[in-house]
Amino acid sequence: LLGEERFTDSAVERQLTAAYHAASNGVARAHLLDASEDGALLKELFTRDGCGTMVTRETYETLRGARIDDVGGILELLEPLEQNGILVRRSRELLENEIQRFVIIERDGMVIACAALYPFVADHTGELACVAVHPHYRNSERGLQMLRYLERRAREQGLKTLFVLTTHTAHWFREQGFDPAGVEALPEQRQQLYNWQRNSKVFVKNL
Repeated sequence: LLGEERFTDSAVERQLTAAYHAASNGVARAHLLDASEDGALLKELFTRDGCGTMVTRETYETLRGARIDDVGGILELLEPLEQNGILVRRSRELLENEIQRFVIIERDGMVIACAALYPFVADHTGELACVAVHPHYRNSERGLQMLRYLERRAREQGLKTLFVLTTHTAHWFREQGFDPAGVEALPEQRQQLYNWQRNSKVFVKNL
């Protein structure tokens, strides 16, 4: 805890040095807190984002391909959006079968964002789907991070364009370079599955 000296450079330097040495010698996490903040220790220990500075050699947040043991976290993230009709419901079985299509952002063991890429190789295009970010982290660049990751993956697969169908977030996709298009712009296989009752808007981006 940083007390009376907390605003001096020397005090902060000493505490950071001590935390660095602790982490370098097997301590999983070292935390620097402001002793004058009421409840600082409880906030740091019992909230995911804390209120102090953490020094650790562990990976606290990572963007990676999803694994089968991530299905529960993905379902928990998607459920509120499915209940509100923003996303089409996906069953656990379907997610398990398609888990290799998904990427996630994991923060301290919790899935806070996900997205999926479904390639249509014969048409040199891919569908960006199931883009979701936890409400506490939506005012960040995590959606953009996943998009950039999947764009690289799409290029590696030889895809030339990405398309997305959305009913609520058209403005965000337009900001990321997607242009409006008609249903006829979709691959024929995807056109046959288009849900006219949802009337999703189609956007396409050249890679």
